[in-house]
Amino acid sequence: MFANYDYTNYNSQSIVHVTLSPNIKNDQDFDTFLYQWIELYHKKKNFIFIFDTCNVGFIPLKYSLKMTIFIKKLKKEKIQYLQKSIILVNSQIVKHMLDFIFMLQPPVAPVYITNIKSEISSIINGHSHNAQVILPGTNFLNL
Repeated sequence: MFANYDYTNYNSQSIVHVTLSPNIKNDQDFDTFLYQWIELYHKKKNFIFIFDTCNVGFIPLKYSLKMTIFIKKLKKEKIQYLQKSIILVNSQIVKHMLDFIFMLQPPVAPVYITNIKSEISSIINGHSHNAQVILPGTNFLNL
């Protein structure tokens, strides 16, 4: 499975941890990742994502494009339950992939990209941090 969703802190802190594996097995594997994401919207409760991409290897470009299409569809939801995403990144390849995705389709909620695990709690609590912040905005390209 490409994404392991951990809901341990969902009820108490509205935080969902998602650990991504080294690769995507097939389209169904990626679609399951997106399905679990949209299921959180169906719960109608605000939440924060913490993505750990430290194990991610090469991801084919088509999944970056699928992600941009998913974000565009997500923006059509009347209520955005996702409050922010924090993405732990330790690979330049993954960082470039994220830059590409958000260049094509800005996020629905602020995204904080960091390579420092201890910075995550500062971001959650609104304290100072050095993470790159990508804010929702208008599209650079119309897909």
